[in-house]
Formats: sequence, structure tokens, C-alpha cells
Amino acid sequence: MVAVPIRLNTVTITTLAMIAAVGIVVRSTLWFMLVPDVAELTPAFTFSLLGGVVGGVPGGIFVGFIVGLGGIISGTTYPLVPFIGNMALGVGTGYAVHMTRERDSMKYTAMAILGGGIIGGFLADLVILSIFLLPTELILLGAVVDMVQAFGWAALALAIERTIVRPILGNYLYPEMVSLQLEELES
Repeated sequence: MVAVPIRLNTVTITTLAMIAAVGIVVRSTLWFMLVPDVAELTPAFTFSLLGGVVGGVPGGIFVGFIVGLGGIISGTTYPLVPFIGNMALGVGTGYAVHMTRERDSMKYTAMAILGGGIIGGFLADLVILSIFLLPTELILLGAVVDMVQAFGWAALALAIERTIVRPILGNYLYPEMVSLQLEELES
């Protein structure tokens, strides 16, 4: 198992805080109801998933917590769904970095996308919506809708990390990448 990637440094904390700040604004303002009180389409999933990609499980939980507050503020569904669901999204993508160091590998990409969709979308909704004793068909519909959109938003989160976050902040966020680059130069 790979060590936890989050560091107690200013760049990591600031990056995660900025992702969370944009995420809470998007979550509380930009959403489209798909299944009343159960599932909505929102690009805010991307920010919780991106928190997991950048900061691993701790970063995903932190950003998901903040973005989940935006879901509660929007008041569009049962409060536990966006709150716990967004933290689960961050965990879903965040665990992948703990399993492999190769952020560009197919294994990492598949684990992050599948984890975001299955853990953050399907399982979280299945468990949370079951608490409210809704009809099974409605629970499954909400879980499948969130899983499908989480797959897409996770792919977008990975693309944002690779094209924007990593080129600008990668040397500060991922010290292991610097050591890998040095080893390549020495060879």
C-alpha cells in the first residue's frame, strides 16, 4: 500500500480549499432535477471527485464535506444524500492513489473512475436512500443515475488534474513525481 499523498503544506491545503470553494458555489447554484427528491444532475460532482484525485481519501473527504454543505444549502433533496454522497465521491476517487503511484496508468484511471461511480454514486445512494424507506425501484433509479453521472464527472476530474492542476502545481502537490523525474534524468 502506498503512503497517504496529502501533505501538511500550504499548497496542498490551499489547492483543496480552492476546489472546495468553487465546488460549494457550483453545488448550491447549478443543478437540474432528474428524479424528484432522489437524483439531480450537477457538475459539482466533479469537485468532490477532483478532491479525491488531488488529495487522496483525506482530500476527497474534506472537499466532499464542503461541497456537500452546498447540497444542503440548495435544499433540493434529502440533506444526507448530497452531504454523505459528496464525501463518498471523494473517497471513491481518492483510494486509487493509495493503491498505485502511477497516476498516468490505466490501472489508476480505471480505479478512479470505477471508484467514483460505484462507491460515490451507486453505493452511497443505495445506502442513504434506503434510510428513508423509499420504494426499491426509486432507490435503484437514483443510484444508477448518480453512478452513471459520477463515471462521467470522474473522467472530467482526471482530465482537469492532468491538464490544469498537475502542470501548474504538480511539483508541490506530488513530491514523489519530482523524485521520479530525477531518477529518469540520472538514467
